[in-house]
Amino acid sequence: MENINNTNSNTESAESHFDKGNALSDQGDYESAIVEYDKALALNPNLADAYFKRGIVHGEIGQHFEAISDYDAAIRLNPNYSHAYNNRGVSKIKLGHPEAAIPDYGKAIRLNPNDARIYYNRGNAKDDIGQHFEAISDYDAAIRLNPNYANTYNNRGVAKANLGHLEAAISDYDAAIRLNPNYAQAYTNRGNAKEKLGRPDDAKRDHQTALDLAEKAGDEELKSRIMTTLEAP
Repeated sequence: MENINNTNSNTESAESHFDKGNALSDQGDYESAIVEYDKALALNPNLADAYFKRGIVHGEIGQHFEAISDYDAAIRLNPNYSHAYNNRGVSKIKLGHPEAAIPDYGKAIRLNPNDARIYYNRGNAKDDIGQHFEAISDYDAAIRLNPNYANTYNNRGVAKANLGHLEAAISDYDAAIRLNPNYAQAYTNRGNAKEKLGRPDDAKRDHQTALDLAEKAGDEELKSRIMTTLEAP
């Protein structure tokens, strides 16, 4: 009887630390959240959600190797944890391994075929390794599931531009801008496509709009790139 009570007590304490970790993570106190997840897992090493949540927090502070280790543990405990596969793919991307991320996204999609974000993520990974047609197919699927996500249209436009389909790319950038009129990168990409099509005046207007938006957002990296484009002869 004593053993049962101790087990129940550990489980309750683990859940309490897990809940505290979630609250701290929501507040952006990631280091303290990790401490709470550690305590939860010390009490209950079979708590897959605690590994998953700790993986998210590790990712937030740039510790992607540690995040992958946590997602590995979550998946060992729950082989059908689609979000863990997706997030492990994201961490692999952050470490510069898009090809290694693709199987994780594929597994996540098989487990959860109606999540637009996973198709979007896999599309990004495929485009990164030059699989532009395959990337477009994933972006198509993401758009069917969620037609209101501006980033998907923008990134599909990039994939089409990489294939030389500039007019089709511009249509996607148009859609991205309709959904998000403050999308500086989409204006930049559209300007680049128009430049290649021999429409310098239209291109300059897009680049100027992008510059204004980048300045407003305080995006110095994008601002610098746009300035370089505008100053080019």
